[in-house]
Amino acid sequence: MPKQESQSSSSGYHLTAFLGDLGSLPFTLLSLLMIKGYLSGAGLQSTSVLGLYAPYVFIAYSAVILSFLSGDLWATARGSATGSLATAVIILSNLVALSAWASLLLIYVAPILTVFAVTLLMAGFVSLLWAERVINKLAGEINSSYWSMRLRITILVVFWHIAVIFMMIQEL
Repeated sequence: MPKQESQSSSSGYHLTAFLGDLGSLPFTLLSLLMIKGYLSGAGLQSTSVLGLYAPYVFIAYSAVILSFLSGDLWATARGSATGSLATAVIILSNLVALSAWASLLLIYVAPILTVFAVTLLMAGFVSLLWAERVINKLAGEINSSYWSMRLRITILVVFWHIAVIFMMIQEL
Protein backbone atom coordinates (compact mmCIF):
# COMPACT_ATOMS: atom_id res chain seq x y z
CA MET A 1 0.00 0.00 0.00
CA PRO A 2 2.70 2.60 0.73
CA LYS A 3 4.06 1.94 -2.76
CA GLN A 4 0.72 3.02 -4.26
CA GLU A 5 0.75 6.22 -2.24
CA SER A 6 4.26 7.07 -3.42
CA GLN A 7 3.28 6.38 -7.04
CA SER A 8 0.19 8.51 -6.63
CA SER A 9 2.09 11.44 -5.11
CA SER A 10 4.83 11.01 -7.70
CA SER A 11 2.32 11.15 -10.55
CA GLY A 12 0.67 14.12 -8.80
CA TYR A 13 4.02 15.89 -8.83
CA HIS A 14 4.55 15.06 -12.49
CA LEU A 15 1.12 16.50 -13.28
CA THR A 16 1.91 19.60 -11.21
CA ALA A 17 5.27 20.04 -12.97
CA PHE A 18 3.69 19.49 -16.39
CA LEU A 19 0.91 21.99 -15.73
CA GLY A 20 3.38 24.47 -14.25
CA ASP A 21 5.59 24.26 -17.32
CA LEU A 22 2.57 24.48 -19.60
CA GLY A 23 1.35 27.52 -17.67
CA SER A 24 4.69 29.27 -18.11
CA LEU A 25 4.62 28.76 -21.88
CA PRO A 26 2.34 31.77 -22.63
CA PHE A 27 4.77 34.05 -20.75
CA THR A 28 7.56 32.82 -23.02
CA LEU A 29 5.57 32.96 -26.26
CA LEU A 30 4.16 36.41 -25.58
CA SER A 31 7.57 37.75 -24.55
CA LEU A 32 9.23 36.33 -27.65
CA LEU A 33 6.53 37.92 -29.80
CA MET A 34 7.16 41.27 -28.13
CA ILE A 35 10.94 40.88 -28.48
CA LYS A 36 10.48 40.21 -32.19
CA GLY A 37 8.48 43.44 -32.57
CA TYR A 38 10.95 45.36 -30.43
CA LEU A 39 14.02 44.15 -32.33
CA SER A 40 12.41 44.68 -35.74
CA GLY A 41 12.17 48.38 -34.97
CA ALA A 42 8.38 48.36 -35.23
CA GLY A 43 8.11 48.32 -31.44
CA LEU A 44 5.63 46.81 -29.07
CA GLN A 45 2.82 48.68 -30.84
CA SER A 46 3.27 46.24 -33.72
CA THR A 47 2.76 43.14 -31.59
CA SER A 48 -0.68 41.64 -31.23
CA VAL A 49 -2.38 38.37 -30.42
CA LEU A 50 -5.70 37.93 -32.18
CA GLY A 51 -5.78 41.70 -32.68
CA LEU A 52 -5.10 42.46 -29.00
CA TYR A 53 -2.07 44.49 -27.91
CA ALA A 54 0.46 41.83 -26.82
CA PRO A 55 1.66 43.62 -23.64
CA TYR A 56 -1.96 43.81 -22.43
CA VAL A 57 -2.42 40.10 -23.15
CA PHE A 58 0.77 39.43 -21.16
CA ILE A 59 -0.52 41.53 -18.26
CA ALA A 60 -3.95 39.87 -18.33
CA TYR A 61 -2.45 36.37 -18.39
CA SER A 62 -0.04 37.29 -15.61
CA ALA A 63 -2.90 38.65 -13.49
CA VAL A 64 -4.94 35.47 -13.97
CA ILE A 65 -2.04 33.18 -13.05
CA LEU A 66 -1.11 35.35 -10.07
CA SER A 67 -4.72 35.26 -8.84
CA PHE A 68 -4.76 31.47 -9.22
CA LEU A 69 -1.53 31.16 -7.22
CA SER A 70 -2.96 33.51 -4.57
CA GLY A 71 -5.92 31.18 -4.17
CA ASP A 72 -3.56 28.23 -3.89
CA LEU A 73 -1.61 30.05 -1.18
CA TRP A 74 -4.88 30.75 0.66
CA ALA A 75 -5.66 27.01 0.63
CA THR A 76 -2.13 26.14 1.73
CA ALA A 77 -2.33 28.61 4.62
CA ARG A 78 -5.63 27.18 5.76
CA GLY A 79 -4.25 23.64 5.69
CA SER A 80 -0.69 24.10 6.94
CA ALA A 81 -0.43 27.25 9.01
CA THR A 82 -2.07 28.18 12.28
CA GLY A 83 -2.76 31.31 14.26
CA SER A 84 -1.22 34.60 13.27
CA LEU A 85 0.89 33.05 10.49
CA ALA A 86 -2.22 31.69 8.77
CA THR A 87 -3.93 35.05 9.15
CA ALA A 88 -0.93 36.93 7.75
CA VAL A 89 -0.59 34.61 4.77
CA ILE A 90 -4.32 34.73 3.99
CA ILE A 91 -4.18 38.54 4.10
CA LEU A 92 -1.09 38.50 1.86
CA SER A 93 -2.81 36.19 -0.63
CA ASN A 94 -5.77 38.57 -0.78
CA LEU A 95 -3.54 41.62 -1.22
CA VAL A 96 -1.65 39.93 -4.04
CA ALA A 97 -4.88 38.90 -5.77
CA LEU A 98 -6.23 42.44 -5.45
CA SER A 99 -2.97 43.87 -6.79
CA ALA A 100 -3.29 41.56 -9.80
CA TRP A 101 -6.77 42.96 -10.41
CA ALA A 102 -5.46 46.52 -9.93
CA SER A 103 -2.78 45.87 -12.55
CA LEU A 104 -5.56 45.26 -15.07
CA LEU A 105 -7.00 48.68 -14.30
CA LEU A 106 -3.68 50.54 -14.27
CA ILE A 107 -3.04 49.84 -17.96
CA TYR A 108 -5.87 52.18 -18.89
CA VAL A 109 -4.60 55.18 -16.90
CA ALA A 110 -1.20 56.03 -18.41
CA PRO A 111 1.67 54.28 -20.25
CA ILE A 112 4.00 54.59 -17.26
CA LEU A 113 1.41 52.80 -15.11
CA THR A 114 1.50 49.91 -17.57
CA VAL A 115 5.15 49.49 -16.64
CA PHE A 116 4.15 49.69 -12.97
CA ALA A 117 1.45 47.05 -13.57
CA VAL A 118 4.03 44.57 -14.92
CA THR A 119 6.33 45.40 -11.99
CA LEU A 120 3.49 44.88 -9.52
CA LEU A 121 2.68 41.50 -11.05
CA MET A 122 6.32 40.45 -10.93
CA ALA A 123 6.52 41.43 -7.24
CA GLY A 124 3.40 39.37 -6.63
CA PHE A 125 5.01 36.22 -8.04
CA VAL A 126 8.09 36.71 -5.86
CA SER A 127 5.96 37.43 -2.77
CA LEU A 128 3.89 34.29 -3.22
CA LEU A 129 6.99 32.14 -3.68
CA TRP A 130 8.47 33.55 -0.48
CA ALA A 131 5.24 33.14 1.52
CA GLU A 132 4.71 29.58 0.33
CA ARG A 133 8.28 28.71 1.24
CA VAL A 134 7.86 30.15 4.75
CA ILE A 135 4.64 28.24 5.37
CA ASN A 136 6.00 24.95 4.09
CA LYS A 137 9.26 25.33 5.98
CA LEU A 138 7.47 26.01 9.27
CA ALA A 139 5.13 23.09 8.64
CA GLY A 140 8.11 20.83 7.79
CA GLU A 141 6.64 20.11 4.35
CA ILE A 142 9.56 20.98 2.07
CA ASN A 143 9.57 18.80 -1.04
CA SER A 144 12.81 19.40 -2.93
CA SER A 145 11.38 18.30 -6.30
CA TYR A 146 8.42 20.61 -5.95
CA TRP A 147 10.59 23.53 -4.78
CA SER A 148 13.03 23.03 -7.60
CA MET A 149 10.14 23.19 -10.07
CA ARG A 150 8.48 26.14 -8.31
CA LEU A 151 11.72 28.13 -8.17
CA ARG A 152 12.56 27.35 -11.82
CA ILE A 153 9.17 28.48 -13.09
CA THR A 154 9.11 31.61 -10.91
CA ILE A 155 12.58 32.60 -12.13
CA LEU A 156 11.43 32.14 -15.74
CA VAL A 157 8.27 34.19 -15.16
CA VAL A 158 10.20 36.95 -13.38
CA PHE A 159 12.77 36.99 -16.20
CA TRP A 160 10.03 37.54 -18.80
CA HIS A 161 8.47 40.29 -16.67
CA ILE A 162 11.84 42.05 -16.51
CA ALA A 163 12.24 41.72 -20.30
CA VAL A 164 8.77 43.22 -20.87
CA ILE A 165 9.47 46.04 -18.40
CA PHE A 166 12.72 46.84 -20.20
CA MET A 167 11.02 46.98 -23.61
CA MET A 168 8.18 49.10 -22.28
CA ILE A 169 10.54 51.59 -20.66
CA GLN A 170 12.51 51.88 -23.89
CA GLU A 171 9.31 52.86 -25.70
CA LEU A 172 8.11 55.51 -23.23
